[in-house]
This record gives sequence, structure tokens and C-alpha cells, in this order.
Amino acid sequence: MEYALRGRLIDAVSDEAIPDGLVVVTGELIKYSGVYNENEVPKGAHVFSLADGTIMPGFIDCHAHLVGESTAGKGGLSDDKLLSAAHEIGILLDSGFTGLRDMSVNGFSLARAVERGYLRGPRIMPGGRVLSCTSGHVDLEPGVSKDYYNATSRMARLCDGVDDCLLAVREQFRLGAKFIKICATGGVSSTVDAMDDVQFSFDEIKAITDEAKRHDTYVTAHCTGDAGTKQAILAGVMCIEHGIMLEKDTVKMMAERSIPLVTTLSVSLGVANIPGLHPAVAAKAKMCAEANIRTIGFARELGIKIALGTDYSNTQNSPYKNNGKEFISMTKAGMTPMESIKAGTINAASVMKNDEVLGSLVKGKIADIVIVQGDPIKDIACLADEDNVKLVIKNGIVEKNTIDK
Repeated sequence: MEYALRGRLIDAVSDEAIPDGLVVVTGELIKYSGVYNENEVPKGAHVFSLADGTIMPGFIDCHAHLVGESTAGKGGLSDDKLLSAAHEIGILLDSGFTGLRDMSVNGFSLARAVERGYLRGPRIMPGGRVLSCTSGHVDLEPGVSKDYYNATSRMARLCDGVDDCLLAVREQFRLGAKFIKICATGGVSSTVDAMDDVQFSFDEIKAITDEAKRHDTYVTAHCTGDAGTKQAILAGVMCIEHGIMLEKDTVKMMAERSIPLVTTLSVSLGVANIPGLHPAVAAKAKMCAEANIRTIGFARELGIKIALGTDYSNTQNSPYKNNGKEFISMTKAGMTPMESIKAGTINAASVMKNDEVLGSLVKGKIADIVIVQGDPIKDIACLADEDNVKLVIKNGIVEKNTIDK
């Protein structure tokens, strides 16, 4: 089947939109992308065109947690949570997200099921359980034993000492991890630590990053405080999540090593407004917004590659149908609409290690494409709701189409 998409075109390569653009899809690949030329439209191709619509690359979320707990319940059975997550990834696809990095144990099965065509969903780069020291950021149930927590948590694996850290990494690779995530500092949502706590020793992180290199991949680190971020960088971490309270010299270290920053600004800017927070969490949340905006300023100034991440898990406060709110939050932090779009497409594809074949609308790349109602350069909010996403194509296959209805 061949498709032709005509309309305003943002290809994630140029800094300007093409007012009357054309993308032609043959099989799973983009055959043409550029200014509209009727000679490029194949005879018999199905043409998609939407008044005031914008053609864009599929969106990519570099920081997702497919834990399934919002549907199955936090105390639900593991199988229930996996099945719930299987349902929820369809919401992400319908919201325009054709790719994501997952940080949970569910991502392994979901990635395989999507790849084999059993489930509708984004292509998934699974990282497995997030590694943390005992009393670290994802040690969220200190009232139970470490062994019980490690056996039941869908998202976390507590590990202490070089040998245990090495074992934890190998456990994730055994299940199919394509990258590893650690907690290098404290965080907002945990009650047993402070945001600027330095978590793991240098030797522990070095053992983790060395093992990841042996698997030809990298370690990304949850980082809110500055000191723990510096240690993580020096120990070989190659991607930073959140980066809330970073100083300029730390961001400069990232720039020198080509380390990208994954945003999660929607959470950082809004967490203080969530009702019913634990008092310790609420106190930390108030520190986030101003500090994170400052870090984004440093990152832009020093040329850091910024990639979109939401930290959403489909809760009431982080619904997948509004995953695109991260685009809005990036502009609130000072990024231009086009910068935020590139963060959620070509830059995110780089973090996913597949920017050579995805992330922009270029001839020869895989056809992951969305059409949204509206002009995101004038109103970035049009990317923030599933209802505005009118067409989703992934791997050249139409996954959602409300244009023809």
C-alpha cells in the first residue's frame, strides 16, 4: 500500500515548517518528503489531507513507566498489571507516540508483543527495573524487607555493593534490557531520602556502566541533585534524566561528553500542585520548577541535546492521553516550539539509539508519522491531547485514522 500525506510539514530536520508539504510512504519507508509536488504522488496512492493539519514524525517518550498500576491497582496481581499496561500502550500510540523507553519489568514482554504484532503500541526500548541502593530514590516501601520488595516491585531493584550491583545489571540484560537506569541521587516522590543525596558509590556506578558497555549500550541516571550527577558522569553514565538542580559546570561536563538531558518537565513544573502529597514530598516538590527551568537554560546555552521524557505512568495526574503535555512544559521552560518538537522526535530517537532510521521525515527512513489538528509552531498545546492526533502511521502501517471518518 502507498500513502501520500499533504499539508503543513514539520520534518524535524529544518527549523521551519513547509506550508504545503508532501510525504509519500511506500511499504514501511518514506519515499519522498518535501514541498508538495504532484508528480511525486503515486498513482492509486491513498491521500491523507487535513485542513489546518500538520504532518510530523511520530513522537518519542524517553522516560516512561509501563507499570500498569493505574488500571490494575497498586496492590493488584503482577499479571493484571502487565495486562493493564498492554491496554495502556494503545493509548500512547493513539496519542501520537510511536516510540518510547520503558523503565519497568513489563517493558520486556510488551516490547516483544508489539514487535511481533500481537499488541498495538509504540516500539519499546526496555530498560527493566530501575537500580537503586537501599534507602535510595525508588526504595518506596521501607516497611517491607529488601528481598520481598525486589521480588514484587514492577519498577525497582535495590542493590548494594559492587557484586550486587553487577548481578542486578546482568539480571536486567538476561531479561532483554537495551539500556540500564540507575538512581544517582535522591528524588521528589520518595520519602526516605533528600533530593541532593548522593546515591551509590563511585565504584558501584562504575561497575554498572562498565557492564553496560560490555553489552554495547549505556546507563542513564535519575539525577536531581548536583553532586550525585557529577559522580555519575565521572563514573561513565551517558544520559541524565530530570537534571533538576544542576549547576552550570555540571552541564558543561555533559556537553563535553555529549551526554543528553531527558526533560520530564511536565512533572517537575506541576508536581507541587498535586493534591494529597506526603508532607516530605510536597516540601521537595516546591523546589523543582524554578531549579529545573534554570538547568534547561544552561543546557540550551551549552548546546546539550535535550530529549522529551514524561515520567508518566497513566495515573490521574499523568494520563497517557495527555502525554504530549511535555511539549508545552518545554516551552514554559524557555524552549521554542521547534526545539521542543525536535526534542520529542529526532533528539529522542538518538537517545533510543535509532536516529539513523527514525525521528525525522526523510527519504529512506522508516515511516513513523502523525498528523495533528492545528499548527504546533503557533500553538504547541495542539500536541497535548489524544483527540488532536488524527492520524498515526507506524512502520508504514496506519494505526489510527480519524481523518476519513
